Amino acid sequence: MLPLFVLLGIAPVLADRDAYTPWLLSPVVGLLVYRITVVMHDCTHHTLFKSDRMNNAVGSFLGAVTGVDFGSFSRQHWRHHQSYGESGDPQGFHYADLKRKTPARFCWHVVKPLLGLNLCHTFAESVLAPRNVARLVRTGEFALVALVQLAILAIVTGFGRHPVLAALPLLSTVTFGLFFSQLRGIAEHGAMGDTIETRIVRSHAPRWLDRILLYDVNFNYHSEHHEHPQVPSCHLPAVHQAIGAPDTSGSMLATLSAMYTGTRRSDA
Repeated sequence: MLPLFVLLGIAPVLADRDAYTPWLLSPVVGLLVYRITVVMHDCTHHTLFKSDRMNNAVGSFLGAVTGVDFGSFSRQHWRHHQSYGESGDPQGFHYADLKRKTPARFCWHVVKPLLGLNLCHTFAESVLAPRNVARLVRTGEFALVALVQLAILAIVTGFGRHPVLAALPLLSTVTFGLFFSQLRGIAEHGAMGDTIETRIVRSHAPRWLDRILLYDVNFNYHSEHHEHPQVPSCHLPAVHQAIGAPDTSGSMLATLSAMYTGTRRSDA
């Protein structure tokens, strides 16, 4: 979170000199917000801390920072574990029917989050969704969300000097944040070749570029995580070594490239 708040604090300083320069921070802001949700995911599994109360408290706080309702996020994620790759998978919009797409449609599917078009699939997990607002007000958590978001708005606008920058965190999240999230989802669960599309999950070897752009907290060991969701992420490398599971791909980016190549072959 520290790099995120530093960038948000830099934005109004840049705007003092040029109104357009702060928007160049948007890809990195979106990336950092996305990375926070990866850490928040461990709170969903109650594995980031030993205490359930601490996991819920930190998960709710991180949700207030990212604009994601922690309760809704948790419910949807557990549904994903129960039905990944099947019709009821709430994350299926990332990777369903990919191997039947033409190369052009595959590329469009990959880049359309940059236009904010994946928001329709994820808005139900937002703190702005009416159902979530009602629950947050009822439980009193809305005060935390409002306080955190007001602090973010104060920082990013330079305490009101540049009101238009209030949109920077939101736009960065619903474009670049959802873009990086979809890339990871495709690499983890997308079908290739003659593989049946249901219940696909793959792990990847640790790679520094993947670690920067697509995952944190050992999320590259994704098949191990699905097999043992109660195991803290810090132990997933040991689980991978203990069960002797091979790495499906050298990197997530290599998997994405192979999927695109597969659509070209199918189209031919």
